[in-house]
Amino acid sequence: MLVSTGGESRYFERMDDIYEGACAAAASTIHVHVHEAAAAELVDAVTDWDQWGYFHQSRNYANWNLAGPVEPGGIFLPKEGMLFRFSASESRLDIYVEQGMARRADELVFHAARNLALWRRSPRFASMLHASAVVIKGAAWLFLGNKGAGKSTLFIDSVLRQGAKPLANDRVLLDSNDGRSVWSWPSYLSYCEGTVLDYPELCHVFDAALAGAAPPDLRLFRRSYEQSHKRIVPPFHFHEVLGRRYSRSAPLAGIVCARLEAGHAGGVTLLAKRRTSNLTASDLADAVFGASDPDFPAWHGEPAPIGANPLSEALAWLRKANVPLLEVVVDPVLGRPALGQLFVD
Repeated sequence: MLVSTGGESRYFERMDDIYEGACAAAASTIHVHVHEAAAAELVDAVTDWDQWGYFHQSRNYANWNLAGPVEPGGIFLPKEGMLFRFSASESRLDIYVEQGMARRADELVFHAARNLALWRRSPRFASMLHASAVVIKGAAWLFLGNKGAGKSTLFIDSVLRQGAKPLANDRVLLDSNDGRSVWSWPSYLSYCEGTVLDYPELCHVFDAALAGAAPPDLRLFRRSYEQSHKRIVPPFHFHEVLGRRYSRSAPLAGIVCARLEAGHAGGVTLLAKRRTSNLTASDLADAVFGASDPDFPAWHGEPAPIGANPLSEALAWLRKANVPLLEVVVDPVLGRPALGQLFVD
């Protein structure tokens, strides 16, 4: 629940609008209150904060490495002119925004709320996988793996070239209540510049995110598939530019574990086809988040979500689901024409 006199609610509305249907009822409510404050007030409020912590961390995007002084339940971001104070007992987050420093306020308010929702999620969603996901014929296919595994390439080709419906860009939650459904967790579109060039529609999405205010060189993309040459945009641009809405959840149909290999002569090579009933812990070690998501540190002091061992829980869940698991090697350019065959029985 957001209380603000500014435009922060618009960001929440745009993020929610990417999904089909109504949002499921929350297990608990966090009250978010946004206030204006003078710069001197913010500095005075944190004069005795001698610890340093992260609000958000990112391996690929330096502008998302946000840090500042912390105390239990709070963090100050001096470069952003924002102070966050969370009261667990009241389920209340107060955010103070320096006057005239509101350029990223609406986005960071959303990130703060999303961070808390992640840490406070129900035991029903204790396990989170590092995966993109699409819906084909009413069921979800997961593209599993860590950074650089090809999840985004498989996702965007499936949606733009294979007629799939988007479900998740980078993270999915396993539903322990029914033991068969996966749920989208709202995350950003992240693409290597070469992949953006491969899909003209993506160029339109990324250009729209610049909103005409960026220097011209940000509209130039290198033919590179390196992690150091990645771009990121909020997913609502994908919906607003291309008219594609995401599914919130779907029963699991199968998993693709891919490895990107530039210059792979076969384009796409199927290395193995097996069932998730035969999964081992080592198969999932790089794809299951631990008790927390390292990109979203617990600056608010919330304890880890309920769940003794997310890896063991995810492994048991997927073994019981017993769906197909495909191991493939994909060239990011040559492999695209054959990707649709992965989902043909």
